[in-house]
Amino acid sequence: MSQDSTGLDIVQQSSHPLVRQFSGMWNAKRRSGGLPSRSDFEIDELMPWFGHVIIMDVIDGGRDFRYRMIGTRITEFLDRDYTGKCVSECEYGEGRAKVVDTFRRPIIVQGPVHRSGQVIWAADKTWRRYDSVHCPLARDADTPEFTIGVLYFGAAAVSRSGGLHDLSG
Repeated sequence: MSQDSTGLDIVQQSSHPLVRQFSGMWNAKRRSGGLPSRSDFEIDELMPWFGHVIIMDVIDGGRDFRYRMIGTRITEFLDRDYTGKCVSECEYGEGRAKVVDTFRRPIIVQGPVHRSGQVIWAADKTWRRYDSVHCPLARDADTPEFTIGVLYFGAAAVSRSGGLHDLSG
């Protein structure tokens, strides 16, 4: 695991099997080395990940992002639902740059970005493991207009360690 410039933990491949499967599905949908589009993903295909999917609109080339869809398991864990809001409108405080980087980095690398680390659970302020992947989607093969990904949180509290992220808002 390595930390990027914003302190988020980027990993080559997630240890969470459903995160890996989602990344594999995204890669299988690439068009001649280009990016898949939103229309390449059928609702039925996303069923194994329901509740954990997050789709973002890319605004101004990645200067901001709008939460188009946030899975119910994510909103329950975080105890808030930002659907329809831009990241710039949300209460992330000092963590805003880290959140923006989560969605911007897949656009920069033109591929999936896996992250694993720990966040504070809003319900009881215990630290929980998270695993995610975020991937760019394009209108054409080169211009990202969305990101799509999945985000899973651990059920059990873990001990606090370095590189942690307070997303409790």
